[in-house]
Parts: sequence; structure tokens; C-alpha cells
Amino acid sequence: MSKLSNKFIYQIVFVTGILLVFAACGRPKGVLSENEMVNVLTDLHKLDGSLAAKGISYNDIDKKNEYYNAVLKKNKVTKAEFDSSVVWYSKNQKSFEHIYDKVITRLTDLQTDINKGKYHPVDSVDLAKIKYNIWPKRAKYALTKDSARTHLDFEIPDHNFMLGDVYVLKLLQRIAPEDSSTKQLIRFQINYVNGRVRGVIKQTNNDGLTKRYELRISSTHPSKIKSISGELLGSSTYKGKQNVLVDSISLTRIYNANKQDSLLKVLQQADPIHYPVIAPPLMPELIQSKHQNIRRLILKK
Repeated sequence: MSKLSNKFIYQIVFVTGILLVFAACGRPKGVLSENEMVNVLTDLHKLDGSLAAKGISYNDIDKKNEYYNAVLKKNKVTKAEFDSSVVWYSKNQKSFEHIYDKVITRLTDLQTDINKGKYHPVDSVDLAKIKYNIWPKRAKYALTKDSARTHLDFEIPDHNFMLGDVYVLKLLQRIAPEDSSTKQLIRFQINYVNGRVRGVIKQTNNDGLTKRYELRISSTHPSKIKSISGELLGSSTYKGKQNVLVDSISLTRIYNANKQDSLLKVLQQADPIHYPVIAPPLMPELIQSKHQNIRRLILKK
């Protein structure tokens, strides 16, 4: 009985070994396993989403290759191994479909976690915030050699702007190498009626890459805001050739509706000229009582 059992075990081991040999022969040396491909492809798709959010387009091959190589290095895979694996799996469609089913499942699970706030929890304070776009001009400008040189400045007058507001300026910008401007910049600021200015400046350059910029400022000075202003395209010189694209412009005002009354009281104390305390109107019965008192005084005289 013992000999039969040992013989049976040897047969299982032998058959298993044969299957492993055939499996190894089916996938050539240097080709990644399905699990390895799933890991790499998932990371690459996550990277593509991040780059798109940063405004790095598909035409920016050199810039993207740096990030792609970093993903391969993270997964301990060479570019030659990955390229060979893509070629081999593309000829074995069923295996490739199986791989992408797993990739899609992982990305879907990741999106579900994000929507649930796993990575960026949403608190009750954030839910009370109101956000709306106050940008009043065009969302896109394309400056060419035939355009009049401009620095694309803007100014938005007070629209009930208040202490505690946050303003976020977003845009895509591409300055071609042949553009003659120098020391390029984006400027964004809050202007107060007392002459005070609070702002931020972002340096840009004419490297020909389309980049996404986000400038954020908050109103922390207890005084009336005169306007929000800035330059989408600024430089020290404006003469000569120009080749600039500014796109997807938005300016978002963010404020907490629940705090407006308390912030107004702070402004009334700090800046009573522009935020006077207005007495509430008298109720009809109080007005009548006041008139009766005045009438009594007149009759006494």
C-alpha cells in the first residue's frame, strides 16, 4: 500500500513538472507574467491620468518618457522586457484580454475608493463651501505673429467679495520657443480699497510645453476688497514675435456660507467706513408707540 502511494505521488510530481515546462515554453523568456503585466499597466494608466490632470499632453513625448521609465523602474522591469511583453501578448489576444480585465477591475476599485473619500475625506466644513466661476472673459487666447502684443491682463471689480474668500485661478499655457518675450510670468492678486495688495506670481518659460497652472490666494485682511486682478501672460518685454496659447481659463471664488454673518461683524469693527452697522427697521407696533409718545409730549406743552 505504501509503495502504491509513493508511486502515485511520483506520477503527480512528474505530470506537474511536465505542465510547468510546457507553460514556460508557452511564454518566452523575457516576457512578463500576467500578474507583472497587470501591475505595470495599472500603474501606467494611473500615471496617464495624473499627467493629463497636470496638463501634459500626449505630444510631450520626452517629458512623458521620464515618468514612464520611473514606473518601469518601480516595478523592476526594463523597457526591453516591457516592449517584448506587449508584442507577445498582443499576439495572444485571450491572455491580453484577461490581463486588461484585471487592470480595469483595479482601476474601477480605485475610483470607487476615491469617490468614497478614502484618500481625501470630505468633512462637514468643506460641504458648506460654495464654489462658482467668476471669470468674465474668454476662456481661450491664441497669440500669433499677427496678433497685437498683449500681456493679457484682467481686473474683476468687487462682487460681494468678503474676508475669508479663497480665489483659485486655473489655466493651460504654452509659450513656444520662438516667442520673443522674456521672464514670462502669471500674476494674480487681491486689491483692497486702502491700497493694500495680496498676491502671488508664478514664473513660466517658453519651452514649448503645454502646462497646467493653478494660483490660489485667500482674503485674510479685514478690509473691503476693491477688485481681483492679474496677468495671464506677463513678461519684461512685449516686442517681436509671439507664439502663445492660453486655454481653459477659470477663476473660482470659494467661501463658507455659514460664516458670512460672523465675518461681516469682523469687517464692521475693522472697517466701519465701508461696512457700517445698519440698525434694523422698527416694527410697525414700535413705530406707532413712538408716535404716541411724541404726541403726548406735544399735548403737555
